[in-house]
Amino acid sequence: MQIHTQETSPLVSVIIPAYNAEPFLRETIESVLSQTVSDWQMLVIDDGSSDNTQKIVTEFAQKDPRIQLVVNESNMGVAKTRNRGMELCRGKYVALLDSDDYWKPQLLEKMIARAEETGADIIYCSYEIVDEQGSKVCNDFIVPPETTFEESIVRSVITCSTVLLTRQLVEKYRFPTNMYHEDIALWFQILKEGGVARGVPEVLAAYRQRANSRSAGKLGSAKRRWVVYRKHLHMPVIQCIFVMMRYGYYGIIKYKRI
Repeated sequence: MQIHTQETSPLVSVIIPAYNAEPFLRETIESVLSQTVSDWQMLVIDDGSSDNTQKIVTEFAQKDPRIQLVVNESNMGVAKTRNRGMELCRGKYVALLDSDDYWKPQLLEKMIARAEETGADIIYCSYEIVDEQGSKVCNDFIVPPETTFEESIVRSVITCSTVLLTRQLVEKYRFPTNMYHEDIALWFQILKEGGVARGVPEVLAAYRQRANSRSAGKLGSAKRRWVVYRKHLHMPVIQCIFVMMRYGYYGIIKYKRI
């Protein structure tokens, strides 16, 4: 186990925003503890939870100095919470993990190896989609070995719980805080400005699909994606319609039931 002080830098910082995360948070944290790479720093940022989120993190932090609880003074929302983590982290790489998702043991090892091999700014991986009980709800989502801005706007392959960013990228960019799909808006911006993204086709994470999650309603999600196209990327209406049609096609394939 690597022990870090404020003066030392871990290989990777793991940022976990948490809001009323009690049902799944233990599994999420334990999936980081089980990683074959041990040189990490974990920042769990509580965003005004009213459940036992802080208690759970404190229990883990008392046993492992790599884990740190950060508490927002008030509820800031997930974008500002992730941004706070990006300001506090010290790793050469930064990995994002949502508080209800979890990783396979070799995720960090294989993602970092891909980063070192390619020199890419963003590394992402394939993942399985599970329900609240951890059972698969559809086929695994297998990502391509690379993606570009043009490809990403019609088929999203980068998600927060399956992404590894370089320190240089984290120092330059932040999640936008004025829109719903802040994550895809950031990926679009990075790729549009020349960022390089490379994928690991192996399934290394699990994305939990929850009935009350922000992304559960596909129609609402599509509408908010339209807003990103129009207001963030300033796409013409005709181009937006064409892109949304292709996005819908890939969405049907992605969530095809087993």
